[in-house]
Amino acid sequence: MQALAGLQAWAEDVNRAGGVKVGHSDAGRLVSIVYYDDASKTAQTRQATERLITSDRVDLLFGPYSGVLALASAQMAEGHGRLLWNQGGASDTIYQRGFKWVVGVLTPASRYLAEWLPLVREADPNAVSLAIVRASTGAFPQAVTSTVESQAARLGFRISLVREFEPSINDFSAVLDDVERVRPDLLLGVGRIQNDLLLAGQLARRELGLKGVAVVAAPIQQFKDHLGEAADGFVGPSQWEASGSYPRDYGPTGVEVMASLKVKGYRTVDYPMVQAYAAGLVAQRCVEEAGTLDDSALRETAGRLDFSTFYGRFKIDPVTGCQVGRSTVLVQWQQGRKVIVGPSDQRQAPMVYPWRNQP
Repeated sequence: MQALAGLQAWAEDVNRAGGVKVGHSDAGRLVSIVYYDDASKTAQTRQATERLITSDRVDLLFGPYSGVLALASAQMAEGHGRLLWNQGGASDTIYQRGFKWVVGVLTPASRYLAEWLPLVREADPNAVSLAIVRASTGAFPQAVTSTVESQAARLGFRISLVREFEPSINDFSAVLDDVERVRPDLLLGVGRIQNDLLLAGQLARRELGLKGVAVVAAPIQQFKDHLGEAADGFVGPSQWEASGSYPRDYGPTGVEVMASLKVKGYRTVDYPMVQAYAAGLVAQRCVEEAGTLDDSALRETAGRLDFSTFYGRFKIDPVTGCQVGRSTVLVQWQQGRKVIVGPSDQRQAPMVYPWRNQP
């Protein structure tokens, strides 16, 4: 729902301003959002994508939220030779299949936690061990942990445990028993949002002697709402934060975008909503630059443009369509507030380390 709300807010703002200009003589075309609920199932995602292409004949095709679903949508779009604006799938796999018709807006998953271990090493030269707890299915968990694993070797960390779990898990007690046996300094958790919430909640109630914990879902408000005060100390990667500083040379400011999103009545605005709005802006800029809605021209234009919106820099690898121009930020909950702790040019406060007082 957040992704849909983001696109709808973009469309309303565009229409209020006169529409999207297609060619120099075009006064502006109004945007209408056509969508279907994929129920978070790949089969329904494929069906919805095909329907949008063949029946609705949409001019701009935006993908779903989730790496697995975005891959399914990209496969369908590729088969029809239609350009997919990938606003919700960060999995690197999407860009490793040789697709010609995908444009990525998000920082890929393999770069999600590139800031974490260097910050830990800076804070603690003596930390040596890391445990990884990740979902056993989907390319996203593997992609997120891949960079952390390679960094660990370079920075002198030993990976003492890699424990995989089924996404349907409803109790992490046995997993945390395994963690307790190896007594690592650090723990990284990667799963679906509900997995991350359950893991973090149980982890907060166990005294495992950890010095630092990263959980991918930590930055969303739902994480704080679920854990309350126990959220303090957890770190995680965020595609965008309202409090961050992002140079901009195209489109509305972050303040203006947040105002548009909140007008729709959403109490919480997390990055999934914001990145969908940003995807609309990216497509809009490419249409204006290309002067046409032709997918081939739009793909070529997207491959050569380098610009910045409120969401940050947009620049893709012209061959794969993977986003290479921007990075995530690392956030940590500190005294009930979410604070950016990395990279250095965005840092609002040092990372609290150790993450909490445990024996």
